[in-house]
Amino acid sequence: MDFVPARDTSVTSGLDQSQGQAKRVSNERQMIAKLDPAELQDRYLRLYDDNLILKQHARKQEDKIKRLATKLTKVVEDKKKSEATPLGVKVAGRGTETENLLDEYRNKISELRDQNKLLKQRVVLSQQQLQAAQQMKKSQTLYDNVSSRIDTGQSKRIPSPLLHNIRVIGPRDSARNTGTTPRPNTGLLEDARVANKQLEESLQRAHQQLSTYEQQMESLRQQLQQRDGEHEQNLLRLRSQATGGDSRTNLQENIDMIRLQRDLRDKSDELRRLQTQSTNFESQNRSLQVTNAELLKEIDRLDRQIKDEQQRTVQLRTELRNGSRSNSVVYELQAQIEDFRRECELLKEANAKLVSSAFSGDRDREFREKERALKLQIAQLEAAMRADLGERGTLLDRLTLEKDSNKKTDDEHRAMHLKYLEMKEKYDDLAEKMKFFERESDINMKEIEEALIILRQRKQRQEPNFDFLQKVDDEKGQNLNRRLLELESQLAETANELEKTRNLLFMQYKINRDYKLEVDCVQRKLDENQSEFQSRILESGQLLDIRAERIQKLEKALKDVAYGTRQYRVQEQPAVDGNLTNDLIEDAIELERGQNLIEVHISRASFNERALEYFGKNTDPSTFCSLEFFEHELQMTPIVKGRTPEYNFTAQYIVNVDDFLLYYLQKEYTVIELHQTVGQSFQTIARCKLSLKQLIEGNQGRLHGTAKLIASHQDTIDIGTFGVVEYWVRLRVPMEQAFRLLKEKMKAQGYLVTTSRQATKTADDIDQQREMDPNMNELTIAILSCSNVKASSPDHQPDLYCIYKFYDFADHDTITIPSSNNPNIDDRAQYPVPMDADLDRYLKQAQLTIFVFDDRDQKDDRYVARADIPLLPLSHDNQIRGTFEMHNDRGENNGTMDVTLKWTYSYTPPSSATRTPAQRLKSGSSVPREPLALLPDESISGHKTLAEKQKEMNIKLKSRDVLGPGGEPRTKPDVPRNSSGSRSPTFAEQPRNGRQRTSSNASSHSKQVSFDNRIDRAQPRPQTEDHLTPSETSRTVSP
Repeated sequence: MDFVPARDTSVTSGLDQSQGQAKRVSNERQMIAKLDPAELQDRYLRLYDDNLILKQHARKQEDKIKRLATKLTKVVEDKKKSEATPLGVKVAGRGTETENLLDEYRNKISELRDQNKLLKQRVVLSQQQLQAAQQMKKSQTLYDNVSSRIDTGQSKRIPSPLLHNIRVIGPRDSARNTGTTPRPNTGLLEDARVANKQLEESLQRAHQQLSTYEQQMESLRQQLQQRDGEHEQNLLRLRSQATGGDSRTNLQENIDMIRLQRDLRDKSDELRRLQTQSTNFESQNRSLQVTNAELLKEIDRLDRQIKDEQQRTVQLRTELRNGSRSNSVVYELQAQIEDFRRECELLKEANAKLVSSAFSGDRDREFREKERALKLQIAQLEAAMRADLGERGTLLDRLTLEKDSNKKTDDEHRAMHLKYLEMKEKYDDLAEKMKFFERESDINMKEIEEALIILRQRKQRQEPNFDFLQKVDDEKGQNLNRRLLELESQLAETANELEKTRNLLFMQYKINRDYKLEVDCVQRKLDENQSEFQSRILESGQLLDIRAERIQKLEKALKDVAYGTRQYRVQEQPAVDGNLTNDLIEDAIELERGQNLIEVHISRASFNERALEYFGKNTDPSTFCSLEFFEHELQMTPIVKGRTPEYNFTAQYIVNVDDFLLYYLQKEYTVIELHQTVGQSFQTIARCKLSLKQLIEGNQGRLHGTAKLIASHQDTIDIGTFGVVEYWVRLRVPMEQAFRLLKEKMKAQGYLVTTSRQATKTADDIDQQREMDPNMNELTIAILSCSNVKASSPDHQPDLYCIYKFYDFADHDTITIPSSNNPNIDDRAQYPVPMDADLDRYLKQAQLTIFVFDDRDQKDDRYVARADIPLLPLSHDNQIRGTFEMHNDRGENNGTMDVTLKWTYSYTPPSSATRTPAQRLKSGSSVPREPLALLPDESISGHKTLAEKQKEMNIKLKSRDVLGPGGEPRTKPDVPRNSSGSRSPTFAEQPRNGRQRTSSNASSHSKQVSFDNRIDRAQPRPQTEDHLTPSETSRTVSP
């Protein structure tokens, strides 16, 4: 059966799908905004490269298709010719091969149809994924545009206005290796890439099929040629047989010819089928070309859209940057407003305290008198307590002795009691015996006594008299009884005294308990304050370290700016015509700050007719030029032959932009001389001068022109103008930028000189001076900076410096800060002064006037601004630190000045300055003292006893008992130190000639001052024992 080819409509359906995708592209533009810019750029560049490759491949395939079409037409024509000619006998065995080929073609067509089905399924799957992506886009929340504060590793989403038209210029590898993970099948570019890949695969398969078809057509053409040759041979053989053969052979030949014709008809059918397949493939190729062209148009449209979005993104980025800058400026202004509010509150508090302290001097003196009385009372109580403690010790000693004696008497009493009991027992025994004898006999007691008396008399007669012993025993018994009564009375007195001592000890226990509670409370507060102090010290140490690091960085930056340690790389700038201005320079040149590069280029020279006559019309002269510029060496061009020599020589000069260079460029000339070589020597024949004044006046930094060569040799003087030379001169760094770098360098050097001119006076010298004269003190005056100072003429920035005079010292002037309306002066001077009545009167009545002068101003008697600073807070041992307004000579405001004035040691006013006239009159008389009040726990009787004993002891108070041991000397405050921890040195500069100003005629103006609210340490000095009144030195403590 014949195989009828059918056209495959899957390609047209794919074309419809691509058109549908193109329609969806316009509705899904916003999805591009969610992609990362680097990823989008990477995809776009890859699609662009793939599209170029596909275009080249499609052109090649079109050429192949054209060649195959021509070959196919030739094959058809050959076939028609072969059908028109008679055929001979067909060779057997060829039909099976053609059937096998047809089976293979059918299998390939079925495979292509299966692949087409797979492609359709992929298209459906991509559409489903696209719908899911749209649903995900709709389900996004309002907070998707909020960026995370930490690095989560996910790709960052950029808002749609910022995404468009983003394209980073650079190598493709850097864009591909951004590390962001693309979203699968979510963007239109990804769909377009998939479609292009599918089309490319289908084109490759079509090209493979076409190549196989070409091979088959070639094989069929060869077979046809072979068959044509065989047919011709058969025809010749039949013709030869027809002349001499028989009828049977003719019949066999006719049968073979019919069979061959049938085979030829089959082959022609097969050829037509192949032709229809070829036309189908051509139509598919045309449809693929159409889809490819539409995709290219869509890519171009997306490219234009991306460019537009890039422009919008750049605009939005600039707006966003400006907005962030404005936000930072607003934040800084808000912080400054808060600081100003705090300073205003502090100023109000300081002003209120200053007013209260100024109008409450009498109260302070009353408070001090009360304080002295209370201190005296406290000292008397302490002396009474010490006396009580001594008496309590003696009582305790007596108590121990009484206890020992009482114990001995108890032992003796116990022994006597035992003896009494024994004697009582004996007496009872004797009494019982006497009663027994009286009952048994009629003997009476009286008779017994009489008998005993008689016996005693007899014994006394016979023995010596021992009656005195009996009397001694009786006296001992009476003495023991008397001693016992005395011991009992002493025991009662001791118990009474012990009761009193117990009451005193109980009272002392209560007092000690209250003291212990107070000590515990104070200890807790001390621990808390110590812990807080330690934490503050740690925090301050960290802040000081940070500040020191910042200061070191800023000092390094200033040194880099001032001394040119940092080098700046000057890049090539394109000229107006788009080419580089100097092709001879291969690398960029590194310049230090304050330097510039001047290039002088000599292009060529052209000679006039008279010069050519001088050289000779038939000869090519050898000439070269020499260039002399500023203080540099002479530069020579190469030797060039010709009537119009082209030198193309560039001389480069690295110069320092200073006054000498500017004077040379404005007033002097650069000389170019023309020399002719004659053998091994040369002679100067002409010269010209170049004026470089336009380099300073112009804005482009480049000067083109021609200069006339004037004959200078004695043989060529008659010629006059020798010709012209073409040249150009260029400044690599524009003059405005060079001036700006020079000003920055001068300012940095000025700031560094400010810190380097400090003196080398150390803390040991100040301590020695303090020890030598304790009445000396040292005042530090620091002028930190000025702000918003306007010059007398508005056409330039002022070169400012300050001058002031303090007390009876010489005028002090600061260094000059060039070209600055906000100079950072940082000038510190220290003045050692005696703390006497004159200084105290000066501090209370005078004020410090600081004049600001402009060094550029020609008038010596006119100052730019003036600041008036009252010195009254210094007399109260407070430092002055704040911002003061400045006024010009017309009384108008002209900026502000930051000033700090502080004492090195605590300021102590003289004693006569702190006393009233009434106190001075009463200084020689004794002041009556009020009696001390009793404590709540003390009893009247006990207090009287203590008072009597104190009177007996006659305790006298000294000045150290009232004011403490050694008069409580004042502790020296910390010496001010700088940020690095070392003692800040002092310096005093010599007054400038013609610029000295005094502050004697200064008038007061409005000002803003902030004082530190420290504890008033300006107390009068403690009186010594010699200066105390008799009532204070020999007064006895009385309750």
